[in-house]
Amino acid sequence: MTTERRAADKLAAPTINLASVVYGLDAYMCSRGADMGDAFRRAGLEPGDVNNPDRRVPLIRYLELLEICADLLADRQFGLKFGAQYEPRHAGVVGNIALASRTVGEAFEMIGRYLPTMVDATVHGVEVSDGIAFVYSYYIDPLMMSYRQKADWAIAFECNLMRAGLGDPRWTPQEVLLPQLADETPTQRRTRAEIMGDKIRVGHPWAGIRFEADLLKRPMATADVMIESLMRHYGDLRLAALPEQSGEIEQLRREIARVLVKGGEGGIEQLAKATGTSARTLQRRLQDAGVNYSELQNEVRKTLALNLLENETLALAEIAFSLGYSEVSAFNHAFRRWVGQSPGDYRRLRAVHFKSAAAKSSEPPATGSI
Repeated sequence: MTTERRAADKLAAPTINLASVVYGLDAYMCSRGADMGDAFRRAGLEPGDVNNPDRRVPLIRYLELLEICADLLADRQFGLKFGAQYEPRHAGVVGNIALASRTVGEAFEMIGRYLPTMVDATVHGVEVSDGIAFVYSYYIDPLMMSYRQKADWAIAFECNLMRAGLGDPRWTPQEVLLPQLADETPTQRRTRAEIMGDKIRVGHPWAGIRFEADLLKRPMATADVMIESLMRHYGDLRLAALPEQSGEIEQLRREIARVLVKGGEGGIEQLAKATGTSARTLQRRLQDAGVNYSELQNEVRKTLALNLLENETLALAEIAFSLGYSEVSAFNHAFRRWVGQSPGDYRRLRAVHFKSAAAKSSEPPATGSI
């Protein structure tokens, strides 16, 4: 592979298979009186993009599509409501293998393993501490935080999976964590509570749910050994068929992010341990791919930082810690090297830009003189 091709692979935009995440979207929108064709056009998509199980489109198109649908319906809870009625079995390999898994813990493990068949640049993790399980997900790509509908959809999907697996249609998490949440009316808060429960904490770096860790050992009511075996086989074939930038390097980016957000320094020794290999072997794999470890780590940190800075509720200290920095000053120095300005200045300028853009979009069109 040429140096130019390797560089292009590293910079390739993340993609998603829309067929596995927006099944039934056209019927849902139509039932609420919206024109799905208009939504597709505004998002730069074609109808065929959403029903072909082998087609992938830029991830940003999906995020924009959710926001456009919310705009067309004038419903800030669109992602929440669409996700609440979304059956996990419609989510391709990921949904079906999760449902067929033997236990709740294995279901979430399979989601993390086979998620790349659905979407790139995404980490799905499960952490257990003091008897509480935290299931979360986030994108390793810049400027994704400002798309709010995706977090609601993802949380609603996780809740649906738990309800199906536990055989309890009224189950809600012990706590829901969201990066940010717009002001809601009492009616909207009741709708959210019916889907997510009433214990919601805003301002966390990643969207996720918390529940009793003992539930991870519970057998899935939907377990099916035959389906699980078939889905594993099919899922492994789909993983093997992914292009290189969605394979080796993408896996390493996810593992680097996973190590960082768990509070590690993200050194190559920690990454080697996380990937089940030796530091020497990992170095050789990186060299063969034409990638420098330090540069790859900085790329991941930078993209996560840009993402997190979109959330104005997060303090800079919390962002620094989430990226594996023990001191805010170290984060400030690194960010200034990447972007040419401090994270605080970057955030303030972004806020000014968005307010200016919002003001312009709300201005009535100019009329010509008669």
